[in-house]
Amino acid sequence: MSSSDLFLLAVNLTRRCNLACSHCYMDADTRQGGGSDELNTEEVKQLLNEIASRSQETMVVLTGGEPLLRRDLEQLVAHGRGLGLSMVVGTNGVLLNEERVATLKQAGAMGMGISLDSLDPQTHDTFRGCSGSWEKTLAGMDHCRKHSLPFQVHFSVTEQNAHEVESMIDFAKAVGAHVLNIFFLVCTGRGESMSDITPARYEQVLSQLVQAQQETTDLIVRARCAPHFKRVAYQANPESTMTRAQGYEGGGCLAGIHYCRITPEGGVTACPYIPDEVGSIREHDFWEIWDQTPTFELLRNPELKGKCGQCEFQKLCGGCRARPLAMGGTLMDADPWCSHYPSGQSIIEPLDDKPDRAVVWSPEAEQRLLRVPGFLRKMVRKRAESYVCELGEPIVTTEHMATLAAKRFGDKFPGTRPVSINGEGTETFAEFSTSGLAWTQEAKAYLEELPGFLREGVFAVAEDVARNEGRLEVNIKLLHRLEKEDAPGRNLPWEHAAEILLQACLQDRPTQVQLFVKPTMEAAAEREAKRRDAIVVSDEDVKKILQTGLAGVTWESDALERVESAPEFVRGGIKKAAEFSARREGLACITSNDLTRFRNRAMMKAVRRMKGFGMQELNFDAFSIAKQRVPRLKENSQAEKRFAEIRHYVESKQAPDGGGLGLLDRELLEKMKAELQRK
Repeated sequence: MSSSDLFLLAVNLTRRCNLACSHCYMDADTRQGGGSDELNTEEVKQLLNEIASRSQETMVVLTGGEPLLRRDLEQLVAHGRGLGLSMVVGTNGVLLNEERVATLKQAGAMGMGISLDSLDPQTHDTFRGCSGSWEKTLAGMDHCRKHSLPFQVHFSVTEQNAHEVESMIDFAKAVGAHVLNIFFLVCTGRGESMSDITPARYEQVLSQLVQAQQETTDLIVRARCAPHFKRVAYQANPESTMTRAQGYEGGGCLAGIHYCRITPEGGVTACPYIPDEVGSIREHDFWEIWDQTPTFELLRNPELKGKCGQCEFQKLCGGCRARPLAMGGTLMDADPWCSHYPSGQSIIEPLDDKPDRAVVWSPEAEQRLLRVPGFLRKMVRKRAESYVCELGEPIVTTEHMATLAAKRFGDKFPGTRPVSINGEGTETFAEFSTSGLAWTQEAKAYLEELPGFLREGVFAVAEDVARNEGRLEVNIKLLHRLEKEDAPGRNLPWEHAAEILLQACLQDRPTQVQLFVKPTMEAAAEREAKRRDAIVVSDEDVKKILQTGLAGVTWESDALERVESAPEFVRGGIKKAAEFSARREGLACITSNDLTRFRNRAMMKAVRRMKGFGMQELNFDAFSIAKQRVPRLKENSQAEKRFAEIRHYVESKQAPDGGGLGLLDRELLEKMKAELQRK
């Protein structure tokens, strides 16, 4: 990870707004009609193209003004999502009706950031400059919760509402928010006439937030535009995972380091409160501005003045750079709102990203580490290496990472966020994994390490595939297979009719599931086109994959009849497994002989597993033995039920002479028995 990776990009799409908030950093005199020079749809899309060309770890926040006033908002969200970017919308929530929530989710929005500045309706409405806005904002949260669109609550703290911080934390939990961001104002723009929170109250609120996060497991609580948060967290606990000393690169002030914003006219600034533009995306490539701007270079390698330059926390905190500038100073002057005085102790260094030389990482573990969001990667690396050193082992493996993830989450594994929550605001993995499928610890760890916006999709697709294939569990091999199958990217041009047909097929599927289904369908359609020696994908190719269940292979009638004659509880699994094997072998059509070959290969694999359990005879003791050897089968009611179904079916088909299983041919049975007895 580079020291200047872009974690977060805020794009102010418009100056238009339906409110007139007291604190807004944007001049709202054009809030009714907006500016005539706002970035148009294609310009924003081009910006997203540039971002994705170098980084898919960047979260893009589309904000304003009020972004819901842009008619192309869903189009922009969908474009960014299609590029692999995490797309979030920051809104005041007033226009967030149920229809808009549904369209934004369908477009691929990762979540919403919704502003609420008081639990008292009149206070909020006064602050926002619009009567009735409080009720509409809460209604917007309800719509998000109803449609399972994750949302954050954004609370701008002032002297007038600072006493509500604790209540706001309880409120955010109760409404099902994923994150509560507490914003500390910098008095610029329309907020120049406001009285800022005092340094003493600032410190008090930060301490409240640090304590709240330590005590809260079902809500992320963070201070924004308040880099002192990292200093306060370290003072409360030097081992806190909220500081750079432990490798956490998020939080605090990221301006020009891991964050910047784009104005509605295309200007680039380090943050909304540092108004000086360092370039324009209409004149220069974004990455050129990001990499070469002297202001950003100064923020990444600051030469702090005053007490900030003498402070032991200068590398963890660094102070707010906008505040001294707003008060007539320079970017490098001391932050006037910090009440801490340097102790004279040595500077506290951020965690070094260099691996511990005492341990090495397996290739699989290194690959898993790359899936962790960049701002968490140092912390995850350190914890894994420390854990392995404590065990006295030399190599970090995926099993170690799975164990650490299990220790962190226990039973509250974050698969999907439930729509409704219990009285304590939590729900366990088992409670909302309604399919009854078991997940191995390694599979759980894999899911946990994915970016949050992907978890629901991966979870849903993995369980859907596992059920269709007749599996009793979701394991890491299945997840790796899905990952390989769903590698995005088109290699052929597509006719318009093919595009329309594909979209029509996907429109009723949940957005997060589409992220994984669509690439599979695209790849299958392109295989069909290649089979007929075409260089363009047509609607006939899409129709073909719809008829064959996305497999991109066809079936001979007698082979398909064999599958359809199988018992219902294994039918889907046989079909999916055969189609997967056919794709792997590059077959265009599955014959009855292919089906027999696939079956025999699977049966011999099962026999080798039974042999590994110490079995020497072909009988139904395998399940009892497996329950003793495989922890995930213990107390697994679904596995018990499935085994009982299989046993009943097989025994009902027993050969008349009692010499073997009537479902299998004699030659295969003899091979299976010989394999079990072979030394």
